[in-house]
Amino acid sequence: MAAVTAFAGLTGAMAQSSPFDTQYDPAIPSAIATLGYEFGEEITPPEQAVDYLYTLENAAPDRMRVVEYARSWEGRPLVYALIASPDVMGRLDEIQADLQQLANPQGLSADARDALVADLPAVVWLSYGVHGDEISSTDAGIRTAYHLLAAQGDPVVDTIFENTIVVIDPTQNPDGRNRFIQSFTAARGLEPSEDRFTAEHDQPWPGGRYNHYLFDLNRDWFARTQPETRGRTQAILDWRPVVVVDAHEMGGDSYYFFAPSAEPFNPNILSSQRNAQDLIGRNHSRYFDALGYHYYTREVFDAFYPGYGDMWPTMQGAVAMTYEQASSRGLAWRRRDGSLLTYGDGVDRHFVASVSTAQAVAENRAQFLRNLMNFRLTAANGTGEPGAVLLDIASNRWGAERLARNLAAQDIEVGRVAPGVSACGTRFEQGAFLVDFNQPSGRLARTLMEETTDLPADFMQEQERRRAEGQGHQLYDVTAWSLPLMSDVTPTYCRRAPSVATDPVNAEMPIARVTSDHSAEYGYAIPWTDAGQAALVMALLQEGVPMRTTDLAFRVGDRNFPRGSVVVPRHSAPADLDALITRLSAEIGAHVEGLETSWVDEGPNPGSDNFHVLQAPQVAMLWDEGVSPLSAGPTRFVLERRYGIPVAVIRTGTISRADLGRYDVLIIPEQWGLDDALGGGGRTAIQRFAREGGVVIGLGSATRWLADSETGLIPAQRERAADTPREGGASTGEVIDGTVLENAAELAALEAEAGAMPDSSPGALVNLTANPVAWMSAGYEDGGVALVTGSDIYAPVAMDDAVTALRYAPRDELLAGGYLWDEFADQLAYKPYLLSNSYGSGQVVAFTQSPTTRAYLEGLDLLLLNAVVLGPARSRTYRY
Repeated sequence: MAAVTAFAGLTGAMAQSSPFDTQYDPAIPSAIATLGYEFGEEITPPEQAVDYLYTLENAAPDRMRVVEYARSWEGRPLVYALIASPDVMGRLDEIQADLQQLANPQGLSADARDALVADLPAVVWLSYGVHGDEISSTDAGIRTAYHLLAAQGDPVVDTIFENTIVVIDPTQNPDGRNRFIQSFTAARGLEPSEDRFTAEHDQPWPGGRYNHYLFDLNRDWFARTQPETRGRTQAILDWRPVVVVDAHEMGGDSYYFFAPSAEPFNPNILSSQRNAQDLIGRNHSRYFDALGYHYYTREVFDAFYPGYGDMWPTMQGAVAMTYEQASSRGLAWRRRDGSLLTYGDGVDRHFVASVSTAQAVAENRAQFLRNLMNFRLTAANGTGEPGAVLLDIASNRWGAERLARNLAAQDIEVGRVAPGVSACGTRFEQGAFLVDFNQPSGRLARTLMEETTDLPADFMQEQERRRAEGQGHQLYDVTAWSLPLMSDVTPTYCRRAPSVATDPVNAEMPIARVTSDHSAEYGYAIPWTDAGQAALVMALLQEGVPMRTTDLAFRVGDRNFPRGSVVVPRHSAPADLDALITRLSAEIGAHVEGLETSWVDEGPNPGSDNFHVLQAPQVAMLWDEGVSPLSAGPTRFVLERRYGIPVAVIRTGTISRADLGRYDVLIIPEQWGLDDALGGGGRTAIQRFAREGGVVIGLGSATRWLADSETGLIPAQRERAADTPREGGASTGEVIDGTVLENAAELAALEAEAGAMPDSSPGALVNLTANPVAWMSAGYEDGGVALVTGSDIYAPVAMDDAVTALRYAPRDELLAGGYLWDEFADQLAYKPYLLSNSYGSGQVVAFTQSPTTRAYLEGLDLLLLNAVVLGPARSRTYRY
């Protein structure tokens, strides 16, 4: 181990001397020579961090290569730097091919596998700054690159070059980092302020944590909705690292966290991975103890949810870990204990942990390589039951194909089964997708595809004990994420993979268009069956094609068209209607039926008052203070990037004077103190918008504001915990005593009478049942699956006051995946998930839980589109 020295104190403004006793090669450009300051003295902007890596590459092209792997929404490059010995750099293509063999070893002999382990360098992936305002890690990353290239006569660096390829990913979220630096620079004064309440530490909404579309990129790894994540997951698959580090920051009053991770561990993690975390952590402790750095392990940051930057690589076989450094959120921060935390402190600690990680891998190269290989080899040889899953295309064709492509992009083998095949006790009339869990990526496939991933029984017993004693639970994130459930795709689980013919699926597979052989002399019908159908409707609306929708099902011959279906009459349509529909339906993968006549055999004719005129909706959304970025951004992303619906964002402080008459729909995302942000003027403007014919859509906690007695847009009341009634009997107002409904008869009794806070849910998937006559439930006749978090449960609403379009399932059918507290589940059963009511000439729609969380509940996209696309057609003052 290289010698470590005590810090020499502050240099320049806030930078500190190297914790390593190392001489640096003057031929390698230093920070001061290139950036104009020492590492840790200033916060390096993302473009300068990338430029510095290119400068290092130019200085040492035989040992470093920079690769651009993605572009952010705002056009900023995301790059990684490969650092290795000249010999390794000279045969990178060969080594990369052998790494793929190591990660897919099932066809190799034992001797061939041993040869790979003996010969290959181990790849260490060091990634920084996934949250843009967690700032010190990026400078630590570029400092690590400099140290590896410039250190002379350092035995640790020599060992790293002899045994590893080090990958530096310096700016995982350049848009967010840029946003933070802009706000910090604008607030900066003569000298750095250590006062946590000063403006340079107080970021304006939405803060730098998020990317352009306000996603928490550390939760996007399996959903892969963002370009940053898609590029990064592919890059990791290209290089098969044995270790992945995700360097973060936490509150400034803390110190440093490194692995081992906290309980619970995902059951698909192997003991070899946990032991390796311990090995690396012990190496860190030697450095941190010698330098006097405070640290802790195991107490927080579990390894359960597979969507993190440490968990997704773990499920691919790596040893992946979160490192957390206390954040100065600027250049200086005075802790509550009186000590001063500088930006340089954070850079130093992340730098030390980075070098220590590479050292631990280098000194145990063969062990790490063999562990990765064995993880994937044993997954391919089978890890239990179920052994496979079949995804029924008939249940949601568009969603099933999107899911199959997403899985294939994560190196999960997916096969397409032909229509009419029977397997695992089910006949798949329209075909299916087969995912065999006995494959190298089988552990990732299993945890993503099973309905639930079991939490350790002893851990959950401890959580129940903590709750009973009034302590908070220790679940860090959601407890369910089953992709079939979240995609509204019906899975059939098999004890073992069936012997059926399949065609391999790849990530670029187009969604197949279903063609119709019926004459289109009158026009076309677009069945309202999945979100792809709605995407086609929106594309046609934006081309100016007139069309009509109905709340009632209708039948033409032997063809049944469900509620919400759209008719496109040829009369008054553009002359190129046929070519337009053919092109757009092929691009989107939508299903269109030709109509020879407007005559129907059952249900309303297109000329009936039960058909409503559709036009391209003009959509606005509340933005800024009082609104949750994590709700506003993903909602905007879903509408704009998946379905091509532009969303105009209006600041909450501006809404009172905005011309809302320009819009048909106003979306209110989940809220963080919305009432204060809007004030009385904003509330009045939104009420007027609905009264005059607009559609107001509230998501999740925004329902509280809609139901507030001063707002009065939706007649909903939150319930207290059912086992803690207030004195004096039932209460009235915005929060009322909770009820447990045992059956549908009790629900009916409450709904027949007008007028008739639980412990927070850690996040579970629950089943929904549909009101078959509610316009908002079109496309969900069989119900759906929602994610429930938090503590909001709403009382049943009288049918005369509002329509409950979807409600939570009965207690014995409620839980679809994950974990709910028993008393929470008891109280949630039968309660409203989605409410709608008329308000003046307009409509108000309230989702009591958000359908756009992390943009990964794709099975609920059509429900949001019901409100956005179909809702305005129900307004009595819709713009014609």
